[in-house]
Amino acid sequence: MMLNTMISFDEYTRGSFDYKANKSALLITRQLAKNFKDKDIVISTEQWKLLLYLYREDGQTQCSLSEATGKDEPSISRIINTMEKNNLVLRIPHPNDRRTNLIYLTEGGRNMREMLMFLGKKTNEEVTRGITREEIETCINVLDKIIGNLS
Repeated sequence: MMLNTMISFDEYTRGSFDYKANKSALLITRQLAKNFKDKDIVISTEQWKLLLYLYREDGQTQCSLSEATGKDEPSISRIINTMEKNNLVLRIPHPNDRRTNLIYLTEGGRNMREMLMFLGKKTNEEVTRGITREEIETCINVLDKIIGNLS
């Protein structure tokens, strides 16, 4: 299939949903990282994502965390290595499958929950400032449809 019309980068970025969605995600991630840094919390946004899933259900496999976050298993393993070094999580061998590790929060990881949830909420409020609830719900519905289209 041949494209008959070339568009400029400016035209593409002005009206491109994927460009705007990616740019928004990048800026949201940067704001969350800034909010962590402002409170002297030394975790990455990737670690934050894993902590969220572990706060919901502790003792998950690396494979389930990989699936939940959309990151490949080697990336998850590297993130968990860092989190172990920082005393946020423990790897415990699965009782029925020695090839599998279960990832559990340490006391240090559990103790961060309240502050991390506060900063996540603060970031969400900063991101949605000046946007009506109806606009937010519409955006969420559109994003859910996109996720459904690509899942």
